[in-house]
Amino acid sequence: MLGLLPHIMSDALAAELVEDADSIRAAKGLNLSLYSTFAVTVVFIILAAAFGIHPEMESERDGVMEGAVGNTIPITWNQPVYMPRHSECIDPSNGQEEGYEGFGIGYEPSLAIDGEGNMFITAHKDLSWGGDGTPTAPIFGGDPGLWWACTEGQGTSWDYWASWFWISNDEGKNWSHGADFDPTPGNMITANYLAGGSECLGDEGDIAVDAEDRIFYLDTTLEDNWWHVFTDGGNTYEMNTCQRMNTMAGDDRPWVAAQGDGIIHYLGNSGAPPPECTIDSGRYWYYHSENGGNTFSQCYSVPGGWSTLSSERDGPYVYIAQENADSSSGTVHIRISDDYGRGTGISDGTWDAPLAVGPRKGNCPEGYPVVNNNEKGTVAVVWADCPNGNTGPWEMQFAISYDHGETWENWNITPNWPGLNMYPFVSITEDDIVSIAYYGLDLSDNYTEGVPWYLYAGALREPHQFDNWTFSIADPTPLHNVTAAEASSGDTHALHDFFETVVSPDGTWMGIAYQQNVGQHPNEADEEQRYIKFVRGELNEMQLGSIDIESGGEIPIDFTCDGADKSPQLMWSEPPNGTTSLSILVDDIDAPNGSFIHWSVSDISNQTRSVTTGTSGDGVEAVNGFGNEGWGGPCPTEGEVHRYVFSIMAYNESSSLIGKGTFIATYER
Repeated sequence: MLGLLPHIMSDALAAELVEDADSIRAAKGLNLSLYSTFAVTVVFIILAAAFGIHPEMESERDGVMEGAVGNTIPITWNQPVYMPRHSECIDPSNGQEEGYEGFGIGYEPSLAIDGEGNMFITAHKDLSWGGDGTPTAPIFGGDPGLWWACTEGQGTSWDYWASWFWISNDEGKNWSHGADFDPTPGNMITANYLAGGSECLGDEGDIAVDAEDRIFYLDTTLEDNWWHVFTDGGNTYEMNTCQRMNTMAGDDRPWVAAQGDGIIHYLGNSGAPPPECTIDSGRYWYYHSENGGNTFSQCYSVPGGWSTLSSERDGPYVYIAQENADSSSGTVHIRISDDYGRGTGISDGTWDAPLAVGPRKGNCPEGYPVVNNNEKGTVAVVWADCPNGNTGPWEMQFAISYDHGETWENWNITPNWPGLNMYPFVSITEDDIVSIAYYGLDLSDNYTEGVPWYLYAGALREPHQFDNWTFSIADPTPLHNVTAAEASSGDTHALHDFFETVVSPDGTWMGIAYQQNVGQHPNEADEEQRYIKFVRGELNEMQLGSIDIESGGEIPIDFTCDGADKSPQLMWSEPPNGTTSLSILVDDIDAPNGSFIHWSVSDISNQTRSVTTGTSGDGVEAVNGFGNEGWGGPCPTEGEVHRYVFSIMAYNESSSLIGKGTFIATYER
């Protein structure tokens, strides 16, 4: 239904519908059956379709494109979380901002996900915050000395020698450190390379997962790279000692992809040819392994500018997206292999000649064109373009193919604002929901001191040329405010080089690992402390609302253990095609164990569009977390504010989840 409704609504009609909805909401004394009338449901659905997003996503600072089309997927954002430090390594005297001592310092996060929804994050360590001194002082300045980890009084932000490696086994609610990534107290000379894991001294990396759900983690060092392998959602470490990759020295940004049973693709960034490949030239070099990274092929240059890499999980396709050259303008092109990237070395092997997919009119700082794909042949590339220089309005280009890269659609998807759209990243579900996230800054007041950067994201189902994208803020906390030094010099690099996103295996949510700057850096002038965060967004193909409970608001006492404890009215939009049944779930995500079910209703007819207050409609109620059948209202510990996620879920005849709508409300006793 949403896709068939008009995409443009007059201001007068919109205002009238809102006024009507407000009047209904105010009429609490009316017969409860009126809350599910056809008129109310139509008002809600028309509003949702017309505006294209959940009400709580709107903001005066969103910089949202106008004219969102019917294939827009609204996103409901959960509470962002910071990546943790090991508790025994927290040092209140190390210079971290007060209140942030328990969070990991780092930047340029990489994010990966396995087939069960387990996620993995790594991030660049802060090399200037590894103690009061640093071995790089002769090159980069500062006081010479050793790096330290997890040692109170040494002024370090490191827990261990390897780069950060965090895991989540509950779809992003909680994060911890991976197996064998324990603290390594002492200085760098005490690192035990025979122990593997966190003992391997590295500085930045990338993560990939193959079809067998083995996790591969590459961690760079100046002379080579370390190779780590995990299973069991990151809870089992498969290596015994620190294993060298014997590939590239001085990699300044590695990209790793994995597919099948241990087929690995490593794209290394080096400004000069590696020693073993001196007859070739290029910024990027491709290395290939078919034994889980125990050995790699050598000597394949992929000439071009900034590049990224992706591969199918089970299928044979591999993709490299690149600037066509290290130049201020040109094109973005893609290299494709339909045979797992095999045969490289002296020849191109199974890699086709580069194919241009779109233009470049300006050279953005670290303007990686990011490629991603799914298993059904959809592959997409997104990149920032800077025709007006670093601090003039940026553009954003997008290209997509639905046939493994044979044919392409390309168009400009720049948000309808004068702004900077930095480091866009793309992810794709198996049913072609395409999400894009980026760091954004509104240039309405020019690039001046105090202007904030935010994290933005948006999603479309099966986008085609000239479809409009609706982007909104994913984290309401600014990631960084432009400093006086940055404004005067035109420096736009405060958030560093990139961040990453994933989509869940069932396609119902997306996750973003990103950077936030807080407070003054203790060792660098005109720099801030850098923290790694994660936020999860629910991809809501359906719209869910309630006249009884306002999205983002507080749950009225009548629906809690302190009042009448009755279930609320809910109403939702048309479910996706193929829906055979619906279910309702209400979950307390701030419960002590991370989840507490307050209401579960299944087997709701696919024709039902609402339930009235105090009823479950035609559905079947299950036992709730209190041990009772039906609704059990919020009843948190006194003084605690808890968040409650209300969800409507659509299932097909195979009982697979194919659509979802959510909203969040709170309650405090």
